[in-house]
Amino acid sequence: MGSWSSRRWCHCKKMQLLINALIAGSFAALMASGLSLVYGVLGIFNMALGQYALMGGYMTWWAFSVLHLPFFMSFCIGIGVTALLSWVSFEIFVAPYYKRHRFLPLVTTIALSMILDGLLLVLFHEQPRTIDLGAPSLLQLGSAVISMQQILLIVLTLLFLFVLVLLLAFTRFGRAVRATVQHHQAAESLGIPSALLHRFLFIGSGMLAALAGIFVALDQNLTPTLGFPITIKAYAAIIAGGKRSLGGAILCAYLIALLEQLAVGIPWFGLYIPAGYQATVALVAIIVVLLLKPEGLFGSKVRIA
Repeated sequence: MGSWSSRRWCHCKKMQLLINALIAGSFAALMASGLSLVYGVLGIFNMALGQYALMGGYMTWWAFSVLHLPFFMSFCIGIGVTALLSWVSFEIFVAPYYKRHRFLPLVTTIALSMILDGLLLVLFHEQPRTIDLGAPSLLQLGSAVISMQQILLIVLTLLFLFVLVLLLAFTRFGRAVRATVQHHQAAESLGIPSALLHRFLFIGSGMLAALAGIFVALDQNLTPTLGFPITIKAYAAIIAGGKRSLGGAILCAYLIALLEQLAVGIPWFGLYIPAGYQATVALVAIIVVLLLKPEGLFGSKVRIA
């Protein structure tokens, strides 16, 4: 009887870990898709993407909780402000540098992330913020629990990412993006406005990050110190999936989230890993993938003459 109860408890705990991984993975997949878009087209990493996510979440919280606007209007404000921030930061911190050397924007966006960290602290202080839509209705799966709000967030995220992948794979816009990735000068000769496309995708990546920030504000708490850790998690996902593979980055975001849950949620050799080490899973994933398959799990090898 005791053995059966123990097995049932383990099954329910694993179910809760899987649910937690879906929630965390959905947030990380939005971030990773934005980072993957920018790297795939411009060949650069935007290290301020985590701060864009926080700006989107904080502005939505401010409009909803302080100005008491309807949630949809607050949502649009959060997305709109982040889109504007993305455009301005592209013109100042990226556009003058990325054609000179692809590592220069890495430095400038790190500087941008530090500036935005200070701005977020000044505007919103260190107090955790959350968007409260009221008491959520809960769904019981054995001893595992998930709210209807979390189910909606997961489903909408998966649907949105699926549409994004289809858009890039099977539409004229997607063909223009792929042509720009392969050779932006040749794409321009075919009438594709590469410079405009670069700006559009950079702003789009910021809006994806804002969606992720609103996701966090609805489900957890926002704090100004979250920016860098969530950027690193997205970075780990695209390294593991393949730097130019959007689908691989999304899949690996969920995989890393699952590994994080398993790392601290189940005993390893009879011992539990402290929860404080959960964030190191993304860093370990980067190291392991770079050692075993530097091009990523879904990337292709590049020949160097």
